[in-house]
Amino acid sequence: MVLETDSVRELGPRGSGVLLRTARTRARELALLFSAAVTLTLFAFRATGIDLQRAALSAYAPAGTALPTDPLVSLGVELQVAALVGVCVAGAALLWDARSETSPHGARTGRLYLLSAVLCSVGIALGATLVVPALLELLKFGVLRSGFVPAYRPYWLAEVALFLPVAVGIAVSLPALMVALVSDGVVSSTVLHRDWGFALLGVLTYASLYSPPDSATFVVYGGVLIGGHVAGLAVLTFG
Repeated sequence: MVLETDSVRELGPRGSGVLLRTARTRARELALLFSAAVTLTLFAFRATGIDLQRAALSAYAPAGTALPTDPLVSLGVELQVAALVGVCVAGAALLWDARSETSPHGARTGRLYLLSAVLCSVGIALGATLVVPALLELLKFGVLRSGFVPAYRPYWLAEVALFLPVAVGIAVSLPALMVALVSDGVVSSTVLHRDWGFALLGVLTYASLYSPPDSATFVVYGGVLIGGHVAGLAVLTFG
């Protein structure tokens, strides 16, 4: 069992835990940080001329298939990416502030946070090179039945190509991150086991916003993220 502090920490909207207390007191700063990250990301896309939709289609479109791109659709993909960057930046700032209010275990948890970041990068790479191609093959040969047809839905293909690897990266990084947060007293293992509904809400939100509108890919996104959360709970229980 991972050691944790004895303080009561709740995740509910009226919770007295350090995470929710920090979020309430720093709400304005976090909102500004989110807005700045979104704005800077969109500016970077405009300044560099990077077209993520075209890049995703060129990497995963079936051989010999020319999929059309739409500037408005490309803008939609950029907005999705910018919002995700904003959430990541604001979330990292929230965790940093919450950790500063506890008694962190210094180098030990620092290494766990670093490991979590490395595992996230590895997971994204594995998702892009293994998971996405495998999913597209399953859809192509009808093993998974879905309204999502990669050859005819360029926007949906771009969503899977860009955001399914991110889901894999998040899932792979969760066990190390959860152990670090519990060790630092930012949240308790008991609360993570009890208030699983908040994790489920996060999974459903991500799958709803970043997966194509069909049941098969929605379940894949959700299964990947829930698997990472369950693995984290297992490490906290038996590690």
